[in-house]
Amino acid sequence: MHYDPVVRRVVAVILDGLRPDAIQRFNLETLHRLMAGGSWTLRATTVAPSVTTAAVTSLMTGVSPASHGLAGDHLFIPRAKQHLTPMPAHLAAHGLPSSGFMGQVPAIFRGVAARVGRRLGLDTLRLAGNCAAEVLDNARTTIMSQRTGLILLHWADADRAGHDSGWMSPAYAEGCRRMDAALATLVELADDSETLFVGLADHGGGGRVANDHESDHALDRTIPIVLYGAGVVPRPLGPSRLLDVPPTILSALGVGVPATYEGRILWEAFATPEAVVA
Repeated sequence: MHYDPVVRRVVAVILDGLRPDAIQRFNLETLHRLMAGGSWTLRATTVAPSVTTAAVTSLMTGVSPASHGLAGDHLFIPRAKQHLTPMPAHLAAHGLPSSGFMGQVPAIFRGVAARVGRRLGLDTLRLAGNCAAEVLDNARTTIMSQRTGLILLHWADADRAGHDSGWMSPAYAEGCRRMDAALATLVELADDSETLFVGLADHGGGGRVANDHESDHALDRTIPIVLYGAGVVPRPLGPSRLLDVPPTILSALGVGVPATYEGRILWEAFATPEAVVA
């Protein structure tokens, strides 16, 4: 099912390593504001294993690591166990562009990252910047000019600090605050009546090991999801997981969801959609 969208553009931000309890603990004002005006949960579940490469690939393909084949944190082009329909490629087939922005990666991985971006169907993939503010600056021109489709940003400030100093440490708190400040700037740049913002973490951290996140511990696998902007009504989300975000983005943009996608559309986030048979 789908509905006639009021959304022409989705701006999605992966807040790498943001534990849900950090939002209250460190008084992340922008996230508090988006939650107050949007639809949200602090009890969503990420994929297993709870690592960035596996989670981001699931976000891009709509399927679990068991299906897409990236069951770890090493970047490579996997041999999937089934046919995949990446979200950017699916949007491109419907005439909608997708752009991705993340921090710089070691030179040895840049070629693989570029090939992965092309395989996913991204029109633009830029790997530059050392913090959320710098990644956002590199995306600024696209944010101002790309008025349809998907813009995806990945910010690693909190995750980097968590690995270096431990989750919930003072350094981690500062990383969370840098991402929250960049989020305020992003919303100021991009907020309009036709843009849907999606903010989520790829994993938590500090569950079984203070400076890691790869386990089945609730602190490692529980993530926040926040939707704000076009079409969204202020209310809590029901039971949610990272895999629910891809079909929700596609549906919000008026694009049918591939049958392979494993998540549900977060219908409760949107104001009385007029549902019709796809």
